Amino acid sequence: MTKKIKESETVIVKRSQIKEAPYNPKHHSKEQVDQIKRNFKKVGFLGGIIWNERSSNCVDGHKRLQAMDIIYKYDGTPDSDYDVKVEKTDLDEKTEIEQNIFQTKSRTDFDDELLRILVPDIDYTAAGLTDYDLEYLGVDFNADTANEVLQDVEDFYQPVKDQKEIEKAVKQELTDDEKIQQVKDVKKNIEERSIEKVQNMDAYVTLSFDTGKAKEAFMMRFDFDPELKMIKGERLSEMVERID
Repeated sequence: MTKKIKESETVIVKRSQIKEAPYNPKHHSKEQVDQIKRNFKKVGFLGGIIWNERSSNCVDGHKRLQAMDIIYKYDGTPDSDYDVKVEKTDLDEKTEIEQNIFQTKSRTDFDDELLRILVPDIDYTAAGLTDYDLEYLGVDFNADTANEVLQDVEDFYQPVKDQKEIEKAVKQELTDDEKIQQVKDVKKNIEERSIEKVQNMDAYVTLSFDTGKAKEAFMMRFDFDPELKMIKGERLSEMVERID
């Protein structure tokens, strides 16, 4: 069967064959590199480095390279050289730069509602999330909150469980008309609760400031980290005077 799209080739090259793109506009903090190092030690290197054979530049995966350099103690000398698995491409300079940017900007946004449900059951730091991310999601990560989230999920699906139990019970005790009405009642309850969940997803408002300094002053006034992109309305409400 003929392939419909062009594919990169997975190959092994020496670290010394890979150049870090001098134009790379992405900022890589020490914490990000350390995070990748921890992930390597936990699950290993799972790939993700794109290498342009024509220029020898790394198109994407600079943080992964930096983390491996530290682990392998690479200093540019032959004695410290090591093998790297890459996705080999052949791109002109313009396309390479475009892909360098595209590989970051095109990444999919999270479904915040699903993420809020997933976080309590995982090690959020191993997933690459930070305390800032939890603040953005409105998740206070402690045992009590985790239990509350799990209980919310269980409550959400409780009508489905109820329906199954009712259907079992009514098989012998109710008439056909009563069975039909009982099932309708449970389905209506599920629908009402689902509508309420959807409405709760819209429970947010956006604040806008003319300058970054104005936003920073506002956040510091209420003792919030100026870098946060979202804060809990309930927390802010507790700090301001009620206007009747």
